[in-house]
Amino acid sequence: MAATGGAILEARALGLRFGAVEALKDVSVAIRPGDVHALIGPNGAGKSSLLNCLSGFYHPWTGAVLFEGRDISATRPPERARMGIGRTFQGIQTYPSMTARENILTGFHTQMTGGVFAGLFRPPGAVRQEEEFTARAEEIIDFLELEEDRHRIVGDMSYGLRKRVDLGRALALSPKVLVMDEPMAGMSPEEKGDIARFTLDIRDRWGIPVVLVEHDMDVVMDISDRVTVLEFGRIIAEGTPDEIRGDERVIAAYLGGETEAEEDAA
Repeated sequence: MAATGGAILEARALGLRFGAVEALKDVSVAIRPGDVHALIGPNGAGKSSLLNCLSGFYHPWTGAVLFEGRDISATRPPERARMGIGRTFQGIQTYPSMTARENILTGFHTQMTGGVFAGLFRPPGAVRQEEEFTARAEEIIDFLELEEDRHRIVGDMSYGLRKRVDLGRALALSPKVLVMDEPMAGMSPEEKGDIARFTLDIRDRWGIPVVLVEHDMDVVMDISDRVTVLEFGRIIAEGTPDEIRGDERVIAAYLGGETEAEEDAA
């Protein structure tokens, strides 16, 4: 299978069912290099189900997930992480008893090559690799403006800073595409602004396309290149933010809908 239109990550005609609930119905999305691609929709639309199919936590019943033109539908999340699909989650996934820097360093585990022997005896190759990872962790710390917090215990940090550390660990995977599930949930306006800025910088400075589920429509419309709208497991619209703003199907989907939280059918 070839990817559509140069897409780096693609969902092709995905179907997903949980018992009698059809979470995804013939869903196709193509994530192109250089894009921030937002997935939006009312409660139960299937957004998180789609993210979980893209990152390997769910396996679609029908259709395929392609990465760089390769069908990866049957691969597990660790394999996809090694391929270059990074993921952040709605909840914080940090290690609270470790420092910010130590948390970010754990993100390099998929790239370690030395095994137990290297950890015990630290041959020159292992030392060079450790120095490389440390330098890259410091680059991520600088990028996320965590310089003053690098040695702080994460459990003592504010919610917004912990979310930054979580993002830093995902960047340590050296992803070719980054999947972000509600990265701004529960944040203050100032914290949301920081994450929005980092998301744009991830695209512009690091060259990493981003797949984003986010409920703050102002943020979505400000930072996205393309927006896909789901309702009841189906795509009802896709286009630029300007195109989505004026789409009557999208307006109807949100009428009376609650857009601040979602519990997908799962």
